[in-house]
Amino acid sequence: MDGLLQGLIDAVDLAHDERSIRNALKKFTVSSGFDRYAYIHVHADDAVAFSDYPAEWLNRYFANHYTIIDPVVTTAKRCMRMFAWSAEERNVRKSSPEIKQFYSEATDFGIRSGVSVPIRTSYGRTAMITLASDRRRVEVPPWDPMQAALALAYIHVHLSLVSESSFKTADVTLSTQEATSLSWSSHGKSMNVIADLLGIRPRTVQFYLDNARDKLGASNLQQAVRIAMEKKLI
Repeated sequence: MDGLLQGLIDAVDLAHDERSIRNALKKFTVSSGFDRYAYIHVHADDAVAFSDYPAEWLNRYFANHYTIIDPVVTTAKRCMRMFAWSAEERNVRKSSPEIKQFYSEATDFGIRSGVSVPIRTSYGRTAMITLASDRRRVEVPPWDPMQAALALAYIHVHLSLVSESSFKTADVTLSTQEATSLSWSSHGKSMNVIADLLGIRPRTVQFYLDNARDKLGASNLQQAVRIAMEKKLI
């Protein structure tokens, strides 16, 4: 199994485009005995995904902001270690109606169980790779945890160089005032200077920046600027 991980690391390291990374991930997924894969980079309810999950499921997942309730994502963010999961687990039957509905919908698309590997990335974000199956349950593969995390790190770094059009993401819209205030902030302008430039009060600038930060799921202004630039909102 560790040979498969090394093969994935080698293939991703040599990949120069989206297609090569997809091929490497699909080969690894099938060779490991799973059906589909999903790479997710998440912070709060802001996330991007690179996956071969059905498009209808991905659209529904992001439209309903399922990253907030997805038990796989919440477990990954909490435990930071490789783990197996299943919609058939006993604790699922005792969970909230929202989580039961989530698993029911996922199962309809052949996503019933799987194994996930998370790592912590910059600004408190979490990157994770999930291999999913239509089987009722799966076991954690006998992978070396450090090598599995290293493989995910390679995927994370190389995907950061791929065009954003390759990713599925939740839609975020900033108002003109929010985007303008954030744009000036990205150029190092202080609250008072931005207020003078826009002819408004500093308190109003703070209001726009706070709104932008909340919409982007950022924990601070610096992170909000980075996310907005990644999404080409400023």
